Amino acid sequence: MVMADAERTKYKIILRDEEFTLYKTQIEFDAPNYFTACFFGEFAESKQTTIALDRNPDLFALIVEYMSGYCVLPISAKALPRTMDIATATANLVEDAAFYGLSRLHALLTRPAPPRIDFAWTGFSGTVVSFDDVLKGKLPDGVSYTTSGLCSFGGNNSGKPVIIYAKDIPLRLEGNLELDKSGRPPLNSATATYQLDLTNQQKAQLEMQPYSAFEFHDVHPKSLVVSVYPESRLHLDGTSSMRVEQFALWWRTRRVFGFAGMVEPADEQALRIFDEAFPRPFEDAPRREEFDRNEFVLWGDELLFVITARGFIAGTLQLHVKLLSVWARTRATVLETLRPPAPSIQGVYV
Repeated sequence: MVMADAERTKYKIILRDEEFTLYKTQIEFDAPNYFTACFFGEFAESKQTTIALDRNPDLFALIVEYMSGYCVLPISAKALPRTMDIATATANLVEDAAFYGLSRLHALLTRPAPPRIDFAWTGFSGTVVSFDDVLKGKLPDGVSYTTSGLCSFGGNNSGKPVIIYAKDIPLRLEGNLELDKSGRPPLNSATATYQLDLTNQQKAQLEMQPYSAFEFHDVHPKSLVVSVYPESRLHLDGTSSMRVEQFALWWRTRRVFGFAGMVEPADEQALRIFDEAFPRPFEDAPRREEFDRNEFVLWGDELLFVITARGFIAGTLQLHVKLLSVWARTRATVLETLRPPAPSIQGVYV
């Protein structure tokens, strides 16, 4: 009887004079959270059944629907707060999910959803995990390191690599300075190489992965050496898309005099995009290759990749990251975001 009474107890949430009613099943839908601590915690104040907060009531209406088990994404235009568009409302809903401690809702808003189709034909698992969870060792059930890399087990895609989602990691593109006159690199080397510039903490966490080792750059010790698939995509500045491997072709045209005349028409657009992203300094003459920079860094807003294995060395599994897709911005585009959002009139921001 006591349990039945608890299930029927109404808990009131007052947001800017607007009142919402929650039941125990709703509060525990995504627990633990702010409300379980307030209403069901061990402290004296947890006996209360009403709380008042200064949060947006329109966004909380969406959260109530979510806590009732309904799908709330993508946000309907009819459910938007009066002062927000869809992008702003989504960003603010992320903030509210964090404020209320709704971890599953926060994950829904900030991580890619699992594919709704059978992923067996891609060669990858349909499981998507965050890079943060990989670094912290918080892998979901059925995902573990194997001699093939980080893979999932169970279902049609058993033993296939899981897709990893990461945010805010610089991507370093490096051209080989030792190309011959035909644009070929020396034996056992590549025209271009790629790295992810990790933080000290990320590198330390990655090096603690069980029974495994990753390759880092000789000159840049925090740069994780990665590779790409032939179809791996680079989405640049929100407008342009090309294959990552086309950077190697672009590097040949910059490094080797006369190589530009050997470019296929299908590649010309990608080369123009790289030219605009990484312009040659005005003072550099076209044939002063020895003074040409060979490292170019993009800010990776979002990245998809897999972790594969390259066998054992001295009993340690050698793991390797292969990029699938990267959404990145150039330095110039990032600097443009430093402007205040208000428009300016004759140099004065209003």
